[in-house]
Amino acid sequence: MKSMAANTGRKAKPRALKIVEGNPGRRPIEEEVNFNRGIPTKPAELSPDASWLWDEIMQQMQGVGLLKPVDASSLEVVCETFARWREAVRMRRGDGMLSENSQGRVTAPWIGIEERAGKEFRAWCSEFGLTPAAEKNVSGADEAGAGAQNPFDGVKGA
Repeated sequence: MKSMAANTGRKAKPRALKIVEGNPGRRPIEEEVNFNRGIPTKPAELSPDASWLWDEIMQQMQGVGLLKPVDASSLEVVCETFARWREAVRMRRGDGMLSENSQGRVTAPWIGIEERAGKEFRAWCSEFGLTPAAEKNVSGADEAGAGAQNPFDGVKGA
């Protein structure tokens, strides 16, 4: 059984790419795990900004076959991280970048919140292929043949 520890190294190539490139002299290409695919249920507790992003993500990913019902909690974190970033942006726009405390004028706390939430959001986006750069690293599961040996069978010119 594979370890569930976080992989901190290079991300694995998608199975389809391994098939195309071949795997000479290495271990055999593993079969894909066939998860139950489907649209996750939207959590009722989402903040308004998070709810908006959830709807946008579901609209784009509906036919991709990538999501699983169990992804709801991860997507909730993605969406609420976005909402936290957006609220910090509103604070910066309304109240500025500086605030007063006992030390005098200092960087406002929402600036740090905006920066941290932005970085965290970007990291989550790469997990779901939600940026143009991350999109190329995501492979959707074909509902008809998720475990097919060669995903390019039947492709003209293959």
